[in-house]
Amino acid sequence: MDKNSYDEAYFEGRKSNYWWTVGCYENFRNFPHWKEMLKLIRKYKNEGRLLDVGCAYGLFVATASQRYESYGIDISRFAVKKSKKYCRGTIARAAAKTLPFKDETFEVVTVVDTLEHISHLNECLRDIVRILKKNGILFLQLPNPLVWHLFGHLGLGDETHSNDFNLQQWKAILTKLGLKIRACSGMIAYAFRGIRIFAQSKRVISLFPELWLVAMK
Repeated sequence: MDKNSYDEAYFEGRKSNYWWTVGCYENFRNFPHWKEMLKLIRKYKNEGRLLDVGCAYGLFVATASQRYESYGIDISRFAVKKSKKYCRGTIARAAAKTLPFKDETFEVVTVVDTLEHISHLNECLRDIVRILKKNGILFLQLPNPLVWHLFGHLGLGDETHSNDFNLQQWKAILTKLGLKIRACSGMIAYAFRGIRIFAQSKRVISLFPELWLVAMK
């Protein structure tokens, strides 16, 4: 799908799998994983500039702004406009494969549920490494294909996914780019009314629907 596919219908669940997972993207604002992501990243880099690539409504940019000078980009005109409701940080419309920043600008780059959508994956990752400072941290959240393929077989997959790699494949891709893997785990988060669910594991990663990877330049 092209950039025009990530419009209101996509984020509201009419043209995506949000309809059966969370209803619409807006519901992610109540999920507990944003704070947990921030906690994990701070173990490796406690200050500086942070860029969230594919930031959607800027939910993590808003959380990260508590500790970092935070920025976000997204290809969706609708999402960038919507972000003004949830985030006071600096969010702009841009493509992930051609990042509008100088070399070594950021101490931290985060990419949350975005790389699986990128058709020009190698170009995108090389550009992310370019803007990351030496000893900078790259945080990735990715769908675990071992779990999500099951839903795909049931007709509940996401047709916008281009890169359904497993954990070992992602680690090999990052290592080839010169990055050093610092941490990886499986994660699940959910929120419904007053209930908040969060679980993370380094041992039984294959059982979790989301993968977390931390790499250093």
